[in-house]
Amino acid sequence: MTTSSTQIPLQMRREDLASWENWLSRPETSALEQLLVAEPFPEHGAYLWGPGGMGKSHLLQACCEAHGQYARYVPLREFGGFPPDKVLAGAETARVIALDDVDRIAGSRVWQEGLFGFFNLCEESGARLLVTASAAPQQLADMLPDLRSRLSSLPVFQMPHFSEEQIADLLRLRGEAIGLRLSEDVMRYCSIRLTRNPLRVVSFVNALDQLSLAQRRAVTVPFVRESGLLHLATG
Repeated sequence: MTTSSTQIPLQMRREDLASWENWLSRPETSALEQLLVAEPFPEHGAYLWGPGGMGKSHLLQACCEAHGQYARYVPLREFGGFPPDKVLAGAETARVIALDDVDRIAGSRVWQEGLFGFFNLCEESGARLLVTASAAPQQLADMLPDLRSRLSSLPVFQMPHFSEEQIADLLRLRGEAIGLRLSEDVMRYCSIRLTRNPLRVVSFVNALDQLSLAQRRAVTVPFVRESGLLHLATG
């Protein structure tokens, strides 16, 4: 059901700490990172795809933060129920437009037609589009062929999976970002047991920090084992 356009939130919310400083750079993502930080910004933007929780939203929000007032972040999982002409009104005047979870509009012909027209506006204005989805453009079977073609015209990147060592690096990076010191023993113990989904890893570190503060205990392997948080993070 379409939501009343008068209720569209003015502020497109972004996740805390979703910046380049808190992004775990890896060899597998170096080509994508070079594209996204290039100046001037890439002529055609980029299309990122992969399962949920792999860092797609983080990258889009990091790019938006870097471009400040000249960027617009549109999470379609939250705004796909609003009229596209209202959500995207004037967005083509931004330097960078980040459309997160574009596959969420696969069942909406109104949104697909609106987004196709928006591509044309961006070409005229010179705005760059960053798009994410759970699948590659040609795998979006419920999309209009013309829109699939436009999405396919962007440089396409598949988000790589994390290794056990990279999960340990992510634990360290997130811990440092929120002021939680994790020993090598703790990181090794957790990285072996945690799912290789960065979003769940980040949520685990946040919960671990809150529990440590609440109980006024240092984060040790016994503390992690007793907390039960590993089970919740992998369930």
